[in-house]
Amino acid sequence: MAYDDILVEIGEFGRFQKLIFVLASFCVILAPLNVVSQIFIAGASDHWCHVEIWPPNCTCAEEGYCDGWTKNVTIPVNGEGEFEQCTRYPIDPVEECGDMPDQTNVTIPCDNGWVYDRSQYKSTIITDFDLVCGRERWPDVAQTVYFSGIIAGSLIFGSISDKFGRRMGMFSTILGTAIAGILVALSQSMTMYIITRFFLAAAAHNTFLTSFVLVSELVGPSKRVMTGMLIENFFAFGIILLPIIAYFIRYWRILQLVITLPGFGLILFLLIIPESPRWLISKGRWKEAAQVIRKTARLNGVELKEEPTLRLSAHESEAAEPGIKEDCSLLQLLKIPSMRFRTMSLIFNWCVQSFVYYGLMFTTPGLGVNIYVALIISGAVEVIGYTFSIYLIEKLGRRLSLAGLLVTVGFSCLIILVTPGVTKFVFGMIGKAAISGTFGIVFVYTAELYPTPIRAMTIGIGSFASRAAAMFCPVVIMLAEVWPPLPTTLFALSGFVAAALTLPLPETKGLALPETMKDAVELGKRHTRLHSSDGDETVRA
Repeated sequence: MAYDDILVEIGEFGRFQKLIFVLASFCVILAPLNVVSQIFIAGASDHWCHVEIWPPNCTCAEEGYCDGWTKNVTIPVNGEGEFEQCTRYPIDPVEECGDMPDQTNVTIPCDNGWVYDRSQYKSTIITDFDLVCGRERWPDVAQTVYFSGIIAGSLIFGSISDKFGRRMGMFSTILGTAIAGILVALSQSMTMYIITRFFLAAAAHNTFLTSFVLVSELVGPSKRVMTGMLIENFFAFGIILLPIIAYFIRYWRILQLVITLPGFGLILFLLIIPESPRWLISKGRWKEAAQVIRKTARLNGVELKEEPTLRLSAHESEAAEPGIKEDCSLLQLLKIPSMRFRTMSLIFNWCVQSFVYYGLMFTTPGLGVNIYVALIISGAVEVIGYTFSIYLIEKLGRRLSLAGLLVTVGFSCLIILVTPGVTKFVFGMIGKAAISGTFGIVFVYTAELYPTPIRAMTIGIGSFASRAAAMFCPVVIMLAEVWPPLPTTLFALSGFVAAALTLPLPETKGLALPETMKDAVELGKRHTRLHSSDGDETVRA
């Protein structure tokens, strides 16, 4: 009897699974906190050349208004009436407090550092490392490297999770996030910051992936969609939480520590979180899987009718049909035609979702509010997208829901091209909600389309493709210099093509998670109906 059959008996989302879900969701929040944090860590501030004119014992220095006088005397004003940020007048310091400096119209580049407006940010990497006047692109470089770290981590930690277990995958990502976050906060140069952020990205983003896979394997088929989408909402909650934290903490090093040090506490959750029985079964570790099943049944208040070890080993001993190799590997995904198309289609979907998500974020007009409120609204829109997609995939299934939302994204982008003002903003937010919903669906859909031994790896590959596409998004935005509507047109076309490639995929609504490659290949070909503990009807391949 398959593991999903046992889950139906012991409770698909009982007390124990609910506890694990809550603990895993707290781990998920580490991912968005660190992905989005550079918005505040590299927050832009007004700046101008640092020039010393009056001696430090002057009255203006003691009363704090020398800086204002110095700025008016030494900093040129541009045609828009704003102070220049990278040039100054070459005025020599005066010897006496009552002396006035000589005036000149000649300007020179800043040669003694900069003064920063610290009214919003007390310190950032911009102010600490002087990333201005020819060095403005360094934060963009850091963010590109961050995405490459996510790519590397998706493969590394996906492999760790598949080879050594889901708990080990969670432990390594949480511990890595905490350690890398400390190193980022201690950075003494931009080079050190970029390198440590690479390792932070590799670990932090994958706290979400490893937690998602574990939760999806602990709950029954009829509850998998709900939990999979709800855990996505915790990613959005992290986006909402970050600006609230950043509003009260305006020093970037302290902010970085606050959003990563909780990782050390989260490690304690692993004392409660069990190994995935599904993963243990895939490795032939029947006794350990049975122990977790017995514990789950006991805490759910259910009495098992039969010894789990005997039932699991009996199911595994069923002979595989000829022609389908039971060894699960990434190489097999390319050898089997149906799996090859499935994999290529999903990889393209992952790419489009990240590509369009960041594209809409970069091209949608500003909200007209401060950055803290804007980010809270952005996270709230994602919550709406994730929540609506829960209802949608239960009614329409995974395939049609994903394709429908991608078509919505495509039409939203086309409408953005031909509408101004508020209407443009509204459809931009509709597109952002829709693309957020597709992110939630593709995680659930990918987990349901692949067998247990390579499930975490395939999600990691999807994330790899997603972040690789995100790295190219700024280049596509630059195509607006060739033809302004071109980037948004490409976003719309990408959505339509991804929707078309989704339609041939098998529907997985109500199906048991495939445990072998044979199960994965036969998805949608034959079904066995089961009844969950709460009376819902479930289907097993």
